[in-house]
Amino acid sequence: MKSTPSITIDWLKNALPWVHSGCELMSVEVEPDCGGPSLLGRLTRVRLRYTTPGCGASSIIVKFQAQSSDWEAQIYRLLAEAETLSVPRLFGAFEHGTLVMEDLSPARTGSQMDGCTLPQAQDVLSILAEIHGRFWGDPRLPALQPEQFAAAININMEQCWDAFKSRYQEILNDVAADFEWMWHNAGTVSAHRLSEPATLFHGDVHTENLLFSEDGKRRPILIDWQLAGRGLAANDVSFFLVKSLTVKQRQANEERLLQGYFNLLPGRVQTAYGFDRFKLDYRACVTRSMVSAVMLVGPRFVDRPDRLALADALATRVIAAVQDLNPVDAIRELGKDDGS
Repeated sequence: MKSTPSITIDWLKNALPWVHSGCELMSVEVEPDCGGPSLLGRLTRVRLRYTTPGCGASSIIVKFQAQSSDWEAQIYRLLAEAETLSVPRLFGAFEHGTLVMEDLSPARTGSQMDGCTLPQAQDVLSILAEIHGRFWGDPRLPALQPEQFAAAININMEQCWDAFKSRYQEILNDVAADFEWMWHNAGTVSAHRLSEPATLFHGDVHTENLLFSEDGKRRPILIDWQLAGRGLAANDVSFFLVKSLTVKQRQANEERLLQGYFNLLPGRVQTAYGFDRFKLDYRACVTRSMVSAVMLVGPRFVDRPDRLALADALATRVIAAVQDLNPVDAIRELGKDDGS
């Protein structure tokens, strides 16, 4: 299924688990492209009317994948089996990887430009600790191929690095060499990201992939699991804090936030992993944010109206994190440097 015209009453009868005798669909109203810009898929909200009012959900979300793939559905099934609370409920997965999920409105996604507050950051970290802890060492987790991330680094640096370096040369200073080291050691960077101790990581934790309740009384919901897989928990923690807090917020609260997250992991994980090793992985995983920042000035985001303003905000945060955390030295200290 690739387009909204395919959403019919007959199709939805196969997609909705609550449809039963006396709760028949009468009509549907389709609201296409309700989720904003995305490289990996698009969302359609479907409003539902039944012969018996109120017997089923008033609306659902149908997600179309940019490329036909069952990967995200596989991740959602694992999350459902683990009874993970802070993710949308998956009702069904269909051809081309199309997903039918619960509609969590009026909760709204955040803004990458604005980032999040410290209480929101603490809430997100508690969700990540819960998910990471549940899946720590789980053999069922699908493995990503390090070559794929290495290729993504190479492609995006080739396309975007010159423009990024030119636009931000005044604040890059010496850390331009760190970005270039990441590029020329893409295999090393990718291998570290997917190394042990492994858990389920989301891979793209930022405020636009989080749903926040209007009253702020409920924990955020983490959406968009297309990039999830088996690897370091620090992927998510580093990417989220570096991109979602201002430089001053991160610098003033980073140690406390990291310790708070680590303390929420299961005791067996804390004992085996160790906070110092986690911090090294956290620093090394800043490389993921570096790639993300460089990408924003390139052709993949040309249709996003706010891309340069967003690029400026995130470049400031990421470059400061590279200066503060020195991910290249962290990778070397972890023994992942291939010597090149």
